[in-house]
Amino acid sequence: MQRVQQWFAQGRRLAWLPIFSQVNFPGVPVEILEWADRGLFQSAWPILEFEDLGRLPPGITGWLLPEGDEDTDIVVGLWDGAAHFLGVKDRRTGEPQTLMLNRKRDLEAQGADPGTEAGDYPG
Repeated sequence: MQRVQQWFAQGRRLAWLPIFSQVNFPGVPVEILEWADRGLFQSAWPILEFEDLGRLPPGITGWLLPEGDEDTDIVVGLWDGAAHFLGVKDRRTGEPQTLMLNRKRDLEAQGADPGTEAGDYPG
C-alpha cells in the first residue's frame, strides 16, 4: 500500500487490469477467460486517485500498473468496501510473480494442455 500511495503522491496515473482466472470468475469456461486475457490491456480501468480503488468490482483481483511502467508486482482487490494490496506467488513454486512474467508464461504455455495451464493465475 505504501508503494501505491507513493505513486499517487508522485502524480502517477494507474491502470487496474483484472486477472482473468477461474478464481476471479468461477464457472466461466477457460476458453472465454483465455480470450479475455488476450485483450487484457483493453480491459484496463483508469485509477486516477486513491478513491477510485473503492469503485473496483468487489471480489475481483487485478494488477495495478503505474503509467510508464512495463511491469508490476502489485495486485489489488476490493472486499467489504476496503482495498487490499497483495503480492502474488506461483502456487506451484512459491516464486514471486509479476504481470509480465505471467503473460510470458502464458505465451510459452500456448499449445500446452489447456486444462492444466490456461487461466492458472494466482489471485
